[in-house]
Amino acid sequence: MEPGGALERLLKKVNLAALIRFFVGGLLSVGVTLGVTAFLHEVNGVREQTAAAFGFACALVTNFLFMRLYVFRGTKVPLVRQLALFLASSGVFRCLEYAGFYLTHAAGVHYLLALVLVLGCSFILKFFVYEKLVFARKPSPQQ
Repeated sequence: MEPGGALERLLKKVNLAALIRFFVGGLLSVGVTLGVTAFLHEVNGVREQTAAAFGFACALVTNFLFMRLYVFRGTKVPLVRQLALFLASSGVFRCLEYAGFYLTHAAGVHYLLALVLVLGCSFILKFFVYEKLVFARKPSPQQ
């Protein structure tokens, strides 16, 4: 097997344009979370914890719409089924991210580096799960 062959095969399978749009969606999500949280707290006096909950909720809705309409254009999965898959996968990813962070940090990795490592891995894994399952171009036979 030639060196770099596996990476080359993987890159051929990756939809680079969708991966870039997915990254932009991540930046948008951070902006929505921070913006809504700061606006509610700083302008309207809402408690930080409550404001952050609304910020995360707004980001979740933004993420779903952005993924469906822009990142993975042409998705054929029915809306309600897709929303259920998205919410379920988002919950699973949050749990896996926390478990990954907890274990990595417990192994002695600085907490910020642990976050970066876990979120980087999660970003790649989420892209493939969303592309192949949640926002698939063709519904699976069970759908």
